[in-house]
Amino acid sequence: MPLRKINIRDIAPFDYRFDRSVGGQMTDVGRNIGSATIGLMIQTVPPGNFSSRRHRHLFQEEILVVMSGRGMLHHGNERQPVEPGDAVCYLPGDLEAHTFENIGSVPLVIWAFGNRFRHEVCEYPDHGVAFVEGLGVEIPLANATNSDWTEERRRR
Repeated sequence: MPLRKINIRDIAPFDYRFDRSVGGQMTDVGRNIGSATIGLMIQTVPPGNFSSRRHRHLFQEEILVVMSGRGMLHHGNERQPVEPGDAVCYLPGDLEAHTFENIGSVPLVIWAFGNRFRHEVCEYPDHGVAFVEGLGVEIPLANATNSDWTEERRRR
């Protein structure tokens, strides 16, 4: 078995942006080191920006670790200051949509660990869409219809 080892400095970060205030750079450690199912993204968020759109995962578990900078965790309707060393965990299906905001004057650096599932669904309540990983699309929630083909409904 080959040794899967890499220095993070050797991974090229890439820019990402969802709108004017959501974006920064990401370094994809998980894929670059050869991980099959565990993701590690290093997010570098400029002052005044958010790390992502406010979201919640239906299947993925996330551990988010603030490595440097000062931020505000938007957790549902709550706001919680964060600083280096703070760690947050979201379990699959947690109802609170979340994101980080950089409220400092230097980049906010977050290490984001999570499962990589082809069946992941991520809901963005402020935008009224859900991202379906396996399809590679965002689906408007306003057009969603209930289905009887869920596991829970078939058990009845």
